[in-house]
Amino acid sequence: MKILKLSTLSYIVILILFHSCKQGATKQDNFNNKANETTDSTAQMKNNLPYTSDDVKPYYKLDADSTSYVVDSLYKGLVSRSFDEKNLSVPLKENDFNIQLDSQYKYYILKTFTFSDSHTAQVIIYNTFGENDSKILNVQLNSYVNNHLTDQLLLDCRFTFETEYYRTFKIGTDNSIEIVKHSVDGLEFNEAGDIVGEKKEADSAKVKVNYIIDSTGKFIKK
Repeated sequence: MKILKLSTLSYIVILILFHSCKQGATKQDNFNNKANETTDSTAQMKNNLPYTSDDVKPYYKLDADSTSYVVDSLYKGLVSRSFDEKNLSVPLKENDFNIQLDSQYKYYILKTFTFSDSHTAQVIIYNTFGENDSKILNVQLNSYVNNHLTDQLLLDCRFTFETEYYRTFKIGTDNSIEIVKHSVDGLEFNEAGDIVGEKKEADSAKVKVNYIIDSTGKFIKK
């Protein structure tokens, strides 16, 4: 009888130990899953995607002396930088109005994204000048691989020269980029080409283009 009692007690102890180990393994699995979720969440928060043209609005304002938009350089203490030779040598994609970058222009970094250990991208904003010294506001996405500028894409280009031009954009979580180009023509002209007034209802048009950021850091048009 004593031997029977000892075996029963041993069996109970074994069951308790087995149950404890199983619970420990389950807790560890849950912990690992939560850790993975936290890592993914942290990465998403770090990149803050999707990122859209609405996120850029606080960084520019309407110039009080004209209908042009200018960078609000005082917003959140933005620091100005100068374009270097690399910026001037890498072609600027979707540059419909032949914006010419120049070392005299200053730009400001708004956001930095990390797509991999070697690939990053930056959203920058700056003003250039068009006809009659009118100001043009530009928002641009620069792609870097191992800290070397690889590609440049013009996300927004907004100005008014008889016709109002502007763009809206979205950088998605899947490395996609959507750009919508808007034009609004609200002026009336006579046969000689002179402005004689405004239209009751402006003519507007928009064109959408799509890009993808590939594994080499290039902006590829779809």
